[in-house]
Amino acid sequence: MKKLEISREVHYNLMGKFGNEGVENMVREGMLRLLQILVQYISGVLIFILIGSLPILLRDLSYDTGGYFKGIKDLTLKVLTLTGLTYDGQHEMLPAVMDRFFYSMTTLGMALVAAAAAAFMLSYLLVLFFEKQKDYILSFIEIIRSIPDVLWMFLLQAGVIWVFKTFGVKFVQTTSLGSDHQAVLLPLISLSLPIFLFLTQVIILKIFEELDQQYILLAKAKGLSYFYMLNVHVIRNISQDLQGHFKTIVWMMLSTLVMVEYIFNLDGLMLFNIKHISVELFVFSCILFFTPFFLIYRLIELRRLPL
Repeated sequence: MKKLEISREVHYNLMGKFGNEGVENMVREGMLRLLQILVQYISGVLIFILIGSLPILLRDLSYDTGGYFKGIKDLTLKVLTLTGLTYDGQHEMLPAVMDRFFYSMTTLGMALVAAAAAAFMLSYLLVLFFEKQKDYILSFIEIIRSIPDVLWMFLLQAGVIWVFKTFGVKFVQTTSLGSDHQAVLLPLISLSLPIFLFLTQVIILKIFEELDQQYILLAKAKGLSYFYMLNVHVIRNISQDLQGHFKTIVWMMLSTLVMVEYIFNLDGLMLFNIKHISVELFVFSCILFFTPFFLIYRLIELRRLPL
């Protein structure tokens, strides 16, 4: 009996030891990941500073190497301390930039949510009721995607103006004219339309790829309904695959946001950069947009890592 108690005690000690080592390894790996993320973020910020300072290097059609490195040093100190930043050499940057940055990010977020929701709904309906017409629908979407985004924006504005002149009804604002006349619907449609078409095309293709997998054939053999397989298995699997397209979606939206803010005269950070061309403003704006998306990328990668 005493020997049995000693064995149990040794067993519990060993379990406690390996458990503590496991916790220590997890903490160590977590610290290394955090350090890696911090180094990546700092590297990204430095790259923006190096690229943004290039106009100083090529000033007056000659290489000003000394001025370039001095500009990098001064700009790095300003960014790290958030002091002395101006967008025109006189006015402070932070009060003018932050409100416009949050406005641009809000516009991006609303457009992304609307595009994703509409793409999932349309893809779901097409898969359920128009499976035989899949190739024709995808070809039609490809044709629409080939139309330049700028042309869509002008067509939307022209359509609203034509309705107003023909019927005397102005149901949306075509361009922003001060705080009392803000264009909302047309910019959101223009910003979300390319993402909506891209996501719809990707989701439809992913769904039919999943439906050809072996586990779907096994599920059919077990008598599971098509509706159940689509909702429980297929949608969940393609949602994980779509995370890999997040970077593409973000770059598409940022490039479109420049045109949207300019054409619809939105008081966002992109238009502010166009109106006030400055090295400090450009670099700081890039860092602002880079930061939230960098954190989202890292969170997605951490979710994919094994525990």
